Amino acid sequence: MSPFDGIAAVCRSVVGVKGRGRSARGGRPRSAAASLEALEVRTLMTASHGMRGMAAGGAMNPEVIEALAAEAYVWGLAPEFAQRFSTYNTILSVPFNQLEYGTTPAAWNNDATNAGDASVVYINGFTDFTKAPALVLTVPPSSDQYYVVNYLDDYLNTIGSIGTRTTPSDEPTSYLLVGPNSPYARRQTVTIRGFEYRVMASDTNVNWMLIRIGTNTLADASDPQSVPNVQANVVQKFALNTLDEFEKNGHQPAFPTNYDAGSSPTPEQVERAAPYQNTPTNAVEFLNQLGQSVRKNPIPSRTTALSGTPLRRLPAWVVPQYGAKDRYMVPSFGQQGILKLLGPIGLSKNGYRVPRNWGPAQLEALQAGFEAGQQRLDAFISSQAATSSTNYWTILNTIIGTYPNNEFGYLLRSTIVLNGGSANVPADAVYPAMASYQGTTPLDGNETYTITFTPPQAGQPLPAVGILPPLVTDAQGDPEGFWSITLYQPDPTEVAAPFLSQASVLNTAYSTADTAVVSVDAATDVLTVAAPSWGNIIASTPILFGANAAEYGLSPNTVYYVAAAPTSTTDPTTGQTTYSFPISTQWLQTLSAGNVPIQDSGAAGAIVDLASPAGASPLTYGMVKPVSQLGSMQLTAGQMQRNADGSVTIGIGPTLPAGVAATNWIPTPSTAYFNALYPGATVSTALQLIMRMYYPTPGNTPPSILPYDSGSTRLPESYIPPAVVKVS
Repeated sequence: MSPFDGIAAVCRSVVGVKGRGRSARGGRPRSAAASLEALEVRTLMTASHGMRGMAAGGAMNPEVIEALAAEAYVWGLAPEFAQRFSTYNTILSVPFNQLEYGTTPAAWNNDATNAGDASVVYINGFTDFTKAPALVLTVPPSSDQYYVVNYLDDYLNTIGSIGTRTTPSDEPTSYLLVGPNSPYARRQTVTIRGFEYRVMASDTNVNWMLIRIGTNTLADASDPQSVPNVQANVVQKFALNTLDEFEKNGHQPAFPTNYDAGSSPTPEQVERAAPYQNTPTNAVEFLNQLGQSVRKNPIPSRTTALSGTPLRRLPAWVVPQYGAKDRYMVPSFGQQGILKLLGPIGLSKNGYRVPRNWGPAQLEALQAGFEAGQQRLDAFISSQAATSSTNYWTILNTIIGTYPNNEFGYLLRSTIVLNGGSANVPADAVYPAMASYQGTTPLDGNETYTITFTPPQAGQPLPAVGILPPLVTDAQGDPEGFWSITLYQPDPTEVAAPFLSQASVLNTAYSTADTAVVSVDAATDVLTVAAPSWGNIIASTPILFGANAAEYGLSPNTVYYVAAAPTSTTDPTTGQTTYSFPISTQWLQTLSAGNVPIQDSGAAGAIVDLASPAGASPLTYGMVKPVSQLGSMQLTAGQMQRNADGSVTIGIGPTLPAGVAATNWIPTPSTAYFNALYPGATVSTALQLIMRMYYPTPGNTPPSILPYDSGSTRLPESYIPPAVVKVS
């Protein structure tokens, strides 16, 4: 089942429509007290003030501790994640209040953000207003280039959305970012020393900014939407400065001198960051991180930032909280009650401390409750199964991105943390997902599947089923945003999963060996190559060679891997840079506890024995563009093939499916593929598909992936993605 199925089921039960479900991680059952709802917890808390709530020596009843610890996990997973993830990233990459610029799209072995999107180039950053009272974010024009700046508070509520949908522009724009205590927090615009800013206030001190820039990651370097062009013309036009820096630069952004900063952490940084890589398994450690998060980010009040503003006067770039009807309140206001409830186990606005009179029984109950909270969340997620009503796709298009501040909302928010960390609001993006075939057996890399999108038809009944995903379009009829199908490998043992698959390199239809190999040293088995026009060369980079590769002991159009960090040399006369490295036919990623290859890991296999015969014709190489996703950008560029009737079929399988064009194939990891890499190991071939729809058609102009309500007709969505069909 899809990772989002159960949450979709509960969402739909809340809004009065049919539900869907997902399988849980499992684990040993806990006591009945661990599955208490909030009301029952409060009943226990009342009892804890009497004799029934006390254990020997005056310490709290372990049953109460267990119930409260379960509540703490469900509520606290989001702020704990924000604390841990921001710490992890600012150790490994750039510090707070700086941007980490994506130099490559998400791929099978890079450090892209959780559940990385291979249809964008990312910019990532964490702001901390205890370190700088005001920052200036400068963004490039957004009318002709899709991007979205998703700005989240410490409780992982989306508080801001800047970009093509909300703030279309033909010129750069600067926003003043401020924290909850700033004198500008209740302003929509402000003029400081003669310069006017749009104000984007946060309700917490620490915030996460994740910028997605739509990019045709399978286009050659010459294409305006290719990775190198989008990097130069869009990515490197974003800037984050302190207010003082911006003013001293003549009210202009100060851009980095090195856009690769933070891309190569040192071994010392990796070691320091390691404790923050995964969610703690120990309750006290979890609560310590949660306490640090709450202490640094007090729960906002009813007067924080623009709270109380009529919705009709809310700036376009400020995201209303879920369920707002008339007035805006910052989305994380309303959590004071749950924090007070958790006080008896040592959690407060001042952080976390184990109560002094606790003994082994109380600590054991705390750990049991922490694990029970995980069980409760799993049970919530797995509550119902996907159905044929949505062709077995999970569709989350309502309560996501911002969440109600109640038990249901906390369960929902924590589910999103487990499945990617954070989410855009549905108006920006909806992510239909699938991990099982027709809601029964897991999708499997040994099988072959197809999915066919048909052209929309005038007057078609609602919901429209199987048509090309309906998005807002420009004057030429092309999507303002994009849609894509991405293939992942799920892994419940790794917090950063699901992972993009190494098998994506098997489709070389989008890759060309068009760059010179300068020399081949057969004695050391080292290649020296000219700098590529597309992508960066690092250890594990997949490459291929031209038609005469056999002269050098290589096979043409076959994938090889850069086996070690390349050595670069720049000619002082020409300024041209070359790279030298050995190659291998294998890259062996580390296997997780769930026997899934972990993204951003591993080492090369045996080094290839190169030949350098006298008189051989010049050799060429090229970067492999891994095909882990396909969608509207390839269709608009004319790279994917349409069927005779105008429909588009995408094939998903271990080899090119019969009747499917090579440009329409997403390769899958199969048992045969893994046996060659990991002999003797049983490696998971389970798959997950995520369909991304950025800037979907609004729900009131059907068909749409968003809810439709005409007064007489209510639909949870007026568009259903096509069925995934097994063909082998």
